[in-house]
Amino acid sequence: MRVWTASLSLVAILAACSPVVEPTATTAVTPEVEPAPTTTVPLVAGCSGDVEFFEGVGIGNMDHPGSDSDVIGTITWEQADACETFTIEFETSEGAPPTTPPSYSARYIDGLPVIRIDLDVDSTTVTDGLVETSLVNRLYVVRKLEGGMFIDLHLAAPAQARVTTDLSPARLVVQLQPGIVDYRQSPALGSHIVLLSPLDGAPVDESAAFSGYTRSFESNVIVIATAGGQVVYEGFTTAADSIETWGEYLLETELPNEELSVFVGEESPADGSLDGVTITLGQG
Repeated sequence: MRVWTASLSLVAILAACSPVVEPTATTAVTPEVEPAPTTTVPLVAGCSGDVEFFEGVGIGNMDHPGSDSDVIGTITWEQADACETFTIEFETSEGAPPTTPPSYSARYIDGLPVIRIDLDVDSTTVTDGLVETSLVNRLYVVRKLEGGMFIDLHLAAPAQARVTTDLSPARLVVQLQPGIVDYRQSPALGSHIVLLSPLDGAPVDESAAFSGYTRSFESNVIVIATAGGQVVYEGFTTAADSIETWGEYLLETELPNEELSVFVGEESPADGSLDGVTITLGQG
């Protein structure tokens, strides 16, 4: 469900109040890490209501230990003027509408244009989506390594966010409106892999941690680092899922302190070709 309502007056107001911000590229290359804000941001023209918006920090959380929401059922979105609303509906394990939303925690991932909603659910009928609204590019539904799931909203432009809940039927409502924090770095995206960390152009960390999510064959993730055309590291890990939905992965290792080209992805079971993303790490 998409509702598109243009508002030339709102665009004019925003343009007068702040510099033009280009949408974040999906393969940004920069060694600096932008510090995330640590305060809330006042309301700007956008969504109505008096519930507070946040940007760059924790957005909100709620504990519902007796929730009957076991499955992410549908995720729909609509855009009206400068307000975007994402509605997450749930199901019980029997497929019926639940009365109480699951426990959740919503926050911005530090240093990235990504909003993460952690959910205490077991399953999903939604895996991902190409959103392409003014504020959001894509969304991913991911099974966590430690259990439960999360939904990542990848931002297309600076955005403030708030989360509210509905009962009977159970819903989680995420609202976004234009923000002020422009992230110059973005995750590396492939057809079956998302690499959140490290970022392209970052310095080598001797205790490197490769993290993100994948839908690779049999949940396999390989990491190959080369320097001067020679392989200096090759590692392997298994993600939390790849059959029902995207699966979170984490590979912690040590790398030599030199400029590296690093591939993260999978090896094709058909012909052995590599499918994934490649980033460059600079000498620390």
